[in-house]
Amino acid sequence: MEQNIIEVIKHIFLGIITSIPQLVITILCIYYIIKVGLKTEGVLVTTGSIISLLCGISNIVGATYISTLGADTYVTFIYFVQGFSFLGSVLFVIGFFLLIKKTIKYVLNDKK
Repeated sequence: MEQNIIEVIKHIFLGIITSIPQLVITILCIYYIIKVGLKTEGVLVTTGSIISLLCGISNIVGATYISTLGADTYVTFIYFVQGFSFLGSVLFVIGFFLLIKKTIKYVLNDKK
């Protein structure tokens, strides 16, 4: 089943639109590292957001070329990408938790 050019453009356009929030999160994480330095929480949220962004882009590419890859190869590709996406999400959550913990500690100490 060959995709026509309209379907390919639709996949790419929708992929770009759905990747914008993740791109903004990645940019904000990089900005945090630039301003604060290489702190553990900053590295974790930035690494997690970059991995998630790359996995989102990989899903777009895979969906665009599904007819070329074949169903079995595409399923393997998706499993691989989803595994990395899970890793990115876990790193982001750990870094976000550390950042919240640090912020709460700072706010509570500031009130004393």
